[in-house]
Amino acid sequence: MGTGIKLFDYTSIFRGDGYRVFFGSDKRFITADDESFHLFFNEKDGTTAKWGRTLKEDPTHCPWGNEIADIEITTSCRGIRKLNADGTYGDRSVCKFCYKSNQPNGTYMSFDTFKKIFDVLNQPKTMTQIAFGVDAECETNPDTWKIFDYCRENGVTPNLTVADITQATAEKIVARCGACAVSAYEANKHVCYDSVKFLIDESTRQGKKDFRVNIHALVSAETFHFLNEVIDDVKNDDRLKGLNAIVFLSLKQKGRGESFHKVTDDQFKELVGRCFEMGIGFGMDSCSAPKFLMAIKDRPDVKELTSVVEPCESLMNSIFINVKGEVFPCSFLEGDAEWGKGIDMLGIKNFSEEVWNGEKATAYREKSICAINCNGCNSCRHYDV
Repeated sequence: MGTGIKLFDYTSIFRGDGYRVFFGSDKRFITADDESFHLFFNEKDGTTAKWGRTLKEDPTHCPWGNEIADIEITTSCRGIRKLNADGTYGDRSVCKFCYKSNQPNGTYMSFDTFKKIFDVLNQPKTMTQIAFGVDAECETNPDTWKIFDYCRENGVTPNLTVADITQATAEKIVARCGACAVSAYEANKHVCYDSVKFLIDESTRQGKKDFRVNIHALVSAETFHFLNEVIDDVKNDDRLKGLNAIVFLSLKQKGRGESFHKVTDDQFKELVGRCFEMGIGFGMDSCSAPKFLMAIKDRPDVKELTSVVEPCESLMNSIFINVKGEVFPCSFLEGDAEWGKGIDMLGIKNFSEEVWNGEKATAYREKSICAINCNGCNSCRHYDV
């Protein structure tokens, strides 16, 4: 296997065109026949490692298919409960910066449609995880749990982001998923913290010590002061004990987020510095990679930190499929002039040939590869992040 290291005892092998996939009870190893690509994935804790012919080589992309998928299974969302002046929770309202501009009267992807898409998407057996786009409550798609179960039955780990869930929903999530993020909104941060506690307590009850709970928080000029408040709360609010990390999501001005503004480089550096100083686990979306590299350039451990940075993954390692079953490089590029109309997955027979290595995706990927700089990072071509 690649480096000659026995990574685990495998139980089955899938032979693709020029590569092999080794499956164990909770691990997967992918290797190119010519040794140019290797991938190791641990299903229990999400650990992923990739390398080329040597451990120092970093492949730009998986040659046969995506490793991660972002699949939207509902566009119907009622938002989070408001915080009343007396401390009680009131009616729900949608988030002010939702880039999808979702409303309660949206639509959802049925299990039958998802199964057709999944079966084609999973043909190369390179996909390890799916990040599902659900609503704040994880309730508006009645087939959600059936969809998650089908993923598990086929060796793919489902993950998701929510905002305001019940204990009963937390129980279902922990039983099926590898991780869950909870979005934090200034309008009522307490529904986020309550949801985090539900998930952490439930993971303890179910004995799933590797289940990860994160907080997602939008980074913008308008939310900057709130982000600092959340950082303080991670240290001081008992509901957040056991939180894995705060994940910073850089603003892309789309949908209801068009009226928001990006932070300065100094502000982003301040957020990163506070997390380091306070010993708080944190991460970010791949869109933020250039800002993070700027923020850490003067740190003594910059080399070590740089090695774990994953820049833009669109059509390199990941793919986005919307609720209609249409493929885009990422969830922000629906309607984008460069990409144009999405690829209809319901009309695809051979995923590797028609989509991943098709003319449209290959052209997009080649532009992204050409934009990679000396730090191994590429900036977004579509948004001023």
